[in-house]
Amino acid sequence: MQYLTFKKNARALVIVAHPDDETIWMGGTILKHPEVKWTIFSLCRGDDTDRAPKFFRVCKYLKTEGLMTNLEDEGLLNIKQSVPLIKKMLLQNLTNKNYNYIFTHGTNGEYGHARHKAVHRSVVTLVSKKNLSGLLLCFNYELTGEHKLKPKKNSHYIINLTPAEFDRKQSIMSDIYGFDKNGIDAGYCTTIEGFIKY
Repeated sequence: MQYLTFKKNARALVIVAHPDDETIWMGGTILKHPEVKWTIFSLCRGDDTDRAPKFFRVCKYLKTEGLMTNLEDEGLLNIKQSVPLIKKMLLQNLTNKNYNYIFTHGTNGEYGHARHKAVHRSVVTLVSKKNLSGLLLCFNYELTGEHKLKPKKNSHYIINLTPAEFDRKQSIMSDIYGFDKNGIDAGYCTTIEGFIKY
């Protein structure tokens, strides 16, 4: 397990299913590395009049570029059905296909979420076929209890957050996204962020 460091003038793409996933799974990493040119792509909730504006406020706070589409998010499509749509949305909306780093969901969808799993499969395929290029790093967490997670022991890279950095991460969840600090969504936030290399 190594501490994740970034190349000078690095460009990094973060591909997530939902607005808030970028904060829950790697908000501390983004906060720790303002020198990186970050782009965050949320596939769902682009027409959500509550979540979409909050996502762009978070991107402004984090000083990142933000992109959103409107992938179906009500469970009407299964993983297999959604993968072709996800790949199409990514390729159509990303003007730049080349990055130093690409981050996305893990194989297990962190806690089993179908959209997270579908995004993982889609991104892995696009990178393996060289439709997107960059070092692919996937979120690497396991459940430790109800709504509590930690990085898996097989993580290739970790980021340790200071108390101040973790407070900032949680404040994004509560003050911008509007989640209860003691609720499920904020509860998923960890003080150590873990990634596995693909």
